[in-house]
Amino acid sequence: MKWLIKRLLLIGKIPLCNGIASRAPHIFGFCFPLCYRCTFVLLSFFITFVLIYKKEKINIKNIYLILLLPLIIDGSLQTFCSIESNNLRRSITGILFGIALAILIKKLFIKIDERTVL
Repeated sequence: MKWLIKRLLLIGKIPLCNGIASRAPHIFGFCFPLCYRCTFVLLSFFITFVLIYKKEKINIKNIYLILLLPLIIDGSLQTFCSIESNNLRRSITGILFGIALAILIKKLFIKIDERTVL
């Protein structure tokens, strides 16, 4: 609990997700509350979800699994191999992951709807 309070008090100085200011966008000296990766995951998720919300069927065959891989690989390289990623790579992997996540959740909603109708 103390960790959370400490992080909340530092909003505007470090991002909430990883606490590293150099990995977050800065707007007029204010550090964005999320890092590049998390920011672009959320943005691309919401944009993609809004665009595909009314679609009854999604014709993309398992492309979302391929779109998940770059973020998983990049995060694993940073964690296990100490290979540092840059903000552009974090942004791109975040965008791809957000798109994949929106497609995956939409597919799950479609499956749930199909089961409840029967």
